[in-house]
Amino acid sequence: MLFALFWRRCNFQGALAGMIVGGGVVFIWKYLVRPLGGAWNIYELLPAFIAASIAIVVVSLMTEAPSKEIEDEFDSVNKAL
Repeated sequence: MLFALFWRRCNFQGALAGMIVGGGVVFIWKYLVRPLGGAWNIYELLPAFIAASIAIVVVSLMTEAPSKEIEDEFDSVNKAL
């Protein structure tokens, strides 16, 4: 949601990749990594947020940019703020 609000290059594929990666990391971290304890015993949303952010940026940059119409709408909404 943050990328959709503040980064005009974010697109559908990037958002979808972020949701899939973030959701997967939550389960992987909670059931496989966190039980190791020590420095790995952190709340699973932090690594999920970081991994999802990376996925959004990488996939959005690797795929086609949003259309001119979407970028114009993004600019008009941000000007109102």
